[in-house]
Amino acid sequence: MPRILITNDDGIYSKGIRAAVEAVQDLGEVYVVAPLFQRSASGRAMTLHRPLRAKLVDVPGAKVAYGLDGMPVDCVIFALARFSDFDLAISGINLGENLSTEITVSGTASAAIETATHGIPSIAVSLEVDWRKTLSEGEGIDFSVASHFLRRIAKAVLERGFPDGVDMLNVNVPRDATPETEIAITRLARRRYRPTIEERLDPRGHPYYWIVGRKCEKFEPGTDAYALKVERKVSVTPVNIDMTAKIDFEELGGILLGK
Repeated sequence: MPRILITNDDGIYSKGIRAAVEAVQDLGEVYVVAPLFQRSASGRAMTLHRPLRAKLVDVPGAKVAYGLDGMPVDCVIFALARFSDFDLAISGINLGENLSTEITVSGTASAAIETATHGIPSIAVSLEVDWRKTLSEGEGIDFSVASHFLRRIAKAVLERGFPDGVDMLNVNVPRDATPETEIAITRLARRRYRPTIEERLDPRGHPYYWIVGRKCEKFEPGTDAYALKVERKVSVTPVNIDMTAKIDFEELGGILLGK
């Protein structure tokens, strides 16, 4: 049977990761390694300054599941060292969408990027949510439609693989999607937020700072953000982890070296 690794950045107790396991448990042997705690926006951070602790956790549908007191990328490294290779890696289902070139900030997408660097076909999957109604660990969130699309995409990848030049898929599901919602193959938007610093004062008059993001509201057609936010479609973005610019190297050499 295919071996499937599932991880996330919301933590092993998130309902989203359990929905992911349920979606693919009959497609292969499922192994879960995920952070013990919330690790959103951790990017590709690794824990190098202290040892890691692992805890066996009961996750229905998984052959084995570990919670790790580290980052999502730590979880991938642990899983590969502990269980060897996988036929498919899934990161999610994340609470909240992961869009644009800012996916490199996301722990969810970065875990999929990490598995992709090991040659494993990878899927990062996220569900748009209404944060005003979202409780801790996804309580009250309906993951059934996101699970439907995850299963559909995972099954296709296991059966047919990726085209040449694709290392992972970044999938975003609208919160109002149904199983009949259209899938759009998209490119990454340039950016979703414009981060800045907000200064506040503590009760003793000392300043402290929050990183806050101002949302971009306009997106180009064909991008993941446009498909999700404007067209209300499921966006599937093929990602290649080779970030080398596709340019004429001689032209760049001429600019830099005066050739």
